Amino acid sequence: MSRQNQIMKSSVNAVLDRLSAMRPGDPLGSEAELAAALGVSRTTTRAVLAHLRDNGLIRWEGRTKRLLRLPTPADRFDQGEVRPGAERARQDFLEWILRTDLPPGSLLPEADLARDLGISRPILTALLAEFEGTGLIAREEKYSIRFRGFTREYASEMFAMREMIEREAMRILTATPDHPALPRIAEMERLHIAMLARSDAAADAFPALDAQFHRLICHASGNRFFKEFGQRISIIVHYHYQWNKRDEAARNRAALREHLAVIQAILRGDGPRARALFDDHLATAKRTLMASVQWD
Repeated sequence: MSRQNQIMKSSVNAVLDRLSAMRPGDPLGSEAELAAALGVSRTTTRAVLAHLRDNGLIRWEGRTKRLLRLPTPADRFDQGEVRPGAERARQDFLEWILRTDLPPGSLLPEADLARDLGISRPILTALLAEFEGTGLIAREEKYSIRFRGFTREYASEMFAMREMIEREAMRILTATPDHPALPRIAEMERLHIAMLARSDAAADAFPALDAQFHRLICHASGNRFFKEFGQRISIIVHYHYQWNKRDEAARNRAALREHLAVIQAILRGDGPRARALFDDHLATAKRTLMASVQWD
């Protein structure tokens, strides 16, 4: 697959995330606005719009573009079609760590893991070197790894790091007048209001919006290490929504309201209020995460 085709398909999936928070009849905005939000060219944006039109998702007449129906999972491109090989292998590996049935402490031959993931040994070796530092795995014997697992202790330590990084990122964001992230924060407000208007709290779309909100906070810091952490942690947080579906709609709606309160305080320029509300939200998020895993 060409890189341009990959970008187009990735952009389609990104737009579908936005459309999931809208209602039929809502306008999509201009091509320039959409291109800026996606970070792609106008040419790619027009290809995306044409794809959405041809698949019956939008009506596109001249400059007017409106949503006809909400997206379904069948409208999305498979992740294997939109991610480069190395990135795909990295995410597949992390997903395996989070979803495997192996008990913590299990020893697994590298050859078996490479076969299960469908990747080459050199790629697996690189992934093992990268992920050893996370504490989720350890190489203890030649050509074998020790699976440490997503334990309660790991989750607690991970969240302590999350709190430190995201609080500092929020401090940077709210201490900077006319921060360049403010237009994206305003877009976040629109998406949250639209999702709250849906009766089901958009259970299928909320995890992606939640991850997008927290990644935006990390990215707004301008710190490359914060950005990397935000990307990796968003995958872990995303999967905890799949572990426990009890009271899912109520939890989603509560988190959406907490996000929205933080966002609106930022847009008002009330930094102290935004930081206090964000601290409250992190406390809620930690309780939700710890309650969502079936610990051994």
